[in-house]
Amino acid sequence: MLLAAGVLALGAVPAQASAATSVAEPTVTSAEYPDDGAWHPGAGVPGSFTFGANGDDAVVGFFYGNTDPAGTFVAADHPGGSATVSYTPQASGPQDLYVASVDTAGNRSPQHIHHFYVQSTEPLVNAPRETGVGVPAEVRFSPGMADVVSYTYLVDNGPETTVAASADGTATANVVTANLGFHTLKVRSTTSTGLTSGTASRSYTASDAPLVASTDYPDSVSSGGAGVPGTFTLTPRTPGVVEYVYYFNEDWDNPTVVPADADGRASFTFTPDASGFYPIRVYSRTAGGTGSNLGRDYYIVVK
Repeated sequence: MLLAAGVLALGAVPAQASAATSVAEPTVTSAEYPDDGAWHPGAGVPGSFTFGANGDDAVVGFFYGNTDPAGTFVAADHPGGSATVSYTPQASGPQDLYVASVDTAGNRSPQHIHHFYVQSTEPLVNAPRETGVGVPAEVRFSPGMADVVSYTYLVDNGPETTVAASADGTATANVVTANLGFHTLKVRSTTSTGLTSGTASRSYTASDAPLVASTDYPDSVSSGGAGVPGTFTLTPRTPGVVEYVYYFNEDWDNPTVVPADADGRASFTFTPDASGFYPIRVYSRTAGGTGSNLGRDYYIVVK
């Protein structure tokens, strides 16, 4: 975010002349973010940057910004003078601020690159790599800076949601993802004085394939044995599930249907008659007969 004082009206910005110029390269100083190779305040923390004409009396202002070439104009306090702007880095890590002096004819100086390092203030995010669709997934936020009182998050470009932090600065949110596929969760924190952190991003997928779990026969783990029964628990990943359909060994002509209880969960028991490999695929189904788009593959490996 760029917050600049003394920015001229659009009509007062000097026109750009040719690339050939004798305008002096500007000086750039910052108390909060000096170009010294050390780490400084943090993402979301504003700093003041002062641009100087470097002894060139023809300089009437400066172009600056975090892209090359710099595009935001600020007037000097007098010809050959200086200008101070407030600039807030939004991400941690190495950052560059590009600055060029300009004279009344629009001639730009060689561009000065002010290189600085921004400490991380982004929250830590503990979130599952896969969530359901239309059902809440618990996500935990931890502070990356002091005095955090809340977190604001959004999924993709959706609406923002703010949750209060507890006394230790952490918070838990139930994040609901509306659609299948790949998504990005973004979150920032806010302190009691209104200072915002940098933004943390986490990518994940959303699937409506039900979850399958068994302590007797964990997925893809050699367990149990011939004649040893196993209980398998099915958990919905989309609302309104009333039953599950599963298939052994890709035998799509012989489904087994298991009714769900009031909270959409179900379980079944399977007793293998021999050691070996028993692949299962499980789908969920709603009262209207709509099946989950995706099935969950689970592999029973019998000792």
